[in-house]
Amino acid sequence: MYATALLTAAAFLLIAWDASRTNRNPLVAVSSLGLLSLALVLHLFSGKGLLDTAAVMAAEVGVGLLLAAGLSALRKTTARPFFALGLLTLGLAGLLQGGARFFGAGHEEASLLLELGPDDQITELAPILDRFGVRYERAFPTVSLSMDEDLAQVFLLYGDPAVFEDLTRALEGDPENVDHVEVNRIVRLTPPDASNPAPAAGAGAVLEDDPLVSKQWALDAIHAHEAHALLIDRKPVRKAVVAIVDTVVDAGHEEVEGVFRKSGVTRDGHGHGTHCAGIAGAVTNNGRGIASLNWEGRFVEITGYQVLNSSGMGTIEMIAQAVIDAANDGADVISMSLGDRSPTPPRTMVEAVHYAQKRGAVVVASAGNANQDAQFHMPSNIDGVITVSAVDEKLRKASFSNTNTSLKRPLAAPGVNILSLKPNDAYVSLSGTSMSTPMVSGLIGVMRAFNPALSAEEIYDILQQSGTDVADTPRVGRVINAEAALRAVLPES
Repeated sequence: MYATALLTAAAFLLIAWDASRTNRNPLVAVSSLGLLSLALVLHLFSGKGLLDTAAVMAAEVGVGLLLAAGLSALRKTTARPFFALGLLTLGLAGLLQGGARFFGAGHEEASLLLELGPDDQITELAPILDRFGVRYERAFPTVSLSMDEDLAQVFLLYGDPAVFEDLTRALEGDPENVDHVEVNRIVRLTPPDASNPAPAAGAGAVLEDDPLVSKQWALDAIHAHEAHALLIDRKPVRKAVVAIVDTVVDAGHEEVEGVFRKSGVTRDGHGHGTHCAGIAGAVTNNGRGIASLNWEGRFVEITGYQVLNSSGMGTIEMIAQAVIDAANDGADVISMSLGDRSPTPPRTMVEAVHYAQKRGAVVVASAGNANQDAQFHMPSNIDGVITVSAVDEKLRKASFSNTNTSLKRPLAAPGVNILSLKPNDAYVSLSGTSMSTPMVSGLIGVMRAFNPALSAEEIYDILQQSGTDVADTPRVGRVINAEAALRAVLPES
């Protein structure tokens, strides 16, 4: 802050001037102390963290002492004490600044999302941002005003989380420039308890030669074998792209390497994204591993966007950016097996989903694993999203699954003991609405492979009307029926 620097410099110049006089004036010392006290008060109310404040104050004192040394030299009095203390204080400032950066590193993810009006500039808020010691950057630099005037005006504000409440209040007090402020929340995967080994599937003959298909009970539940019979001699109009917004997808896994479109990091240190990718589009009837609806890899191409790290954590901004990227890259389906409790979904997330929808992507999201109502779970509670709950082997609502029929586009799919991929050519059974969601996404991908012009509304209507009624349909929607859904979109032979 320039004011505190000037106050501090003036105080030390007064001290040096008085020290060079023969008859010293006590009022000068009192005035200097008053100036330093005022500078201290301004620092304490600056909104910065303790270490940052101490570092800036030490730097200002150091510069003040050097100025005092210069004035003393001009007046031909002893300057050495001022000079030595100034250098020492500047050294201390450097150490404090280093400490502030070190201890603040853990808060790098602590940020706010600030949305301005389409005609506003971030520089107009400089006085507020400087007062609270925050830095900023554009949240979505690939989005221009002509593409989306809301997302193009979103900024990330980084600073001390302790000041966010006051900073938000100050920003909201400027409605002429500020449209919205919200915390860039951290989202964590919340899987249910670990699954047991997958139960055996039906004992009847199957078309698929994948060796683990007998452990995939879900294929029977969604009539996938019958769907495969429809696909054997069919060719798509084009391959549909299913984007897995999650942890990374292991692009080298034997079951997806032939259908994976590279999109950044390709080594999954967590495993969640790879598991979802296998459910959505593992190459089927290739003599390896498991089966999905992607018969011989002809119909669906998988791509992955990392929004969660190896600990299963990410932020709203990261998820929104991935949704934007997937839409810009032409994804037909965006599959999100993630979320968090949020009765009112974050505005940035809503805008990103609507951005993708306007560009033709069908957005599918998990209902959540808290055994609650998905209307309190984002992003599944965003308008236009297909929300997927999970059913178990008896086609009852999974004990952990959120309900979803309070929302406009509810569906259900198997989500208990679902066998799929694990990084490094391995396989594992997991449970969650995270598993039921890519099952729906994969089916939508095959549907779009035959009719790319199908809208999200048309797709949902087909899935809902062709779905299987089960005991818990009033709570989780109909269970998808792959055979019936594909019959509704396949051209007549």
